[in-house]
Amino acid sequence: MAFQSEEIFARLNEALDAFEPQERQDLVKQVNGVFEFQIKKDSSANAEVKVWHAEVKNQGIIKAGPAPGNPDITLYLTDEDMVALAVGDLSGARAFITDRIGLKGPMMMAMKLDVIFRSLGMGPPKGAEGDLGYDGFESSFLILQIAEYLHVLTDEERKAEVAKVKGVFLFNVKNGKGDTAVWMMDMKNGVGLMKKGKIDGLKPDITLEMKDKDFVDLFMGKTNGQKAFMTGKIKVKGAIMLALKLDTMMKDTQEKIGFFKSKL
Repeated sequence: MAFQSEEIFARLNEALDAFEPQERQDLVKQVNGVFEFQIKKDSSANAEVKVWHAEVKNQGIIKAGPAPGNPDITLYLTDEDMVALAVGDLSGARAFITDRIGLKGPMMMAMKLDVIFRSLGMGPPKGAEGDLGYDGFESSFLILQIAEYLHVLTDEERKAEVAKVKGVFLFNVKNGKGDTAVWMMDMKNGVGLMKKGKIDGLKPDITLEMKDKDFVDLFMGKTNGQKAFMTGKIKVKGAIMLALKLDTMMKDTQEKIGFFKSKL
């Protein structure tokens, strides 16, 4: 029996071929990566594997076979899950969190998989989680991942996270163009909530201002939160002790689900 993924990749190619040159260039600029897909027929140990690659770094090409040279990211998944991703039954962020996709390479690149699908008219629709994103901000992928993480926890587990943090965070993040993205994270009430912009009727206990890159580095564990505060990379207004809790929460999250580490 043929791989269902063959039809998916063919449809992606057709959609890409229909792009105007500027549209293709915009997609390449936003993704800037080479993906290799190792697709297993099923989840059995000796299942047949077929390989495709998507070069979305220079020209924007999707072909059968291994990526030329070293891909920026290699994704390992079943044929069924590849189809689920493409038709929108499964988001990339949720697939990573629930270990339905294995990966070799940077998680930040893997989280751009949904960008490719949506740009080509496939993938999950932009619902409440998709509305968290801002164009031109790498932080958007992190925020989406955190929101998805909250969604896969039980209500009791979410309440436990809220009880540990007990704070409302407002993030003001600037990119290299001078644009500002705003998110609010309520880890003080109910089961927790991440929202684009401010939450009506809710006052932040702490406001953090930082550059997009520094925000990414903080959440990926590349930057120590306390050092970032001391060196002025992160400006804090409000309850300073909550900033330390944020650092701890991010470290706990990384240990639990390995957000930003290769899973293979």
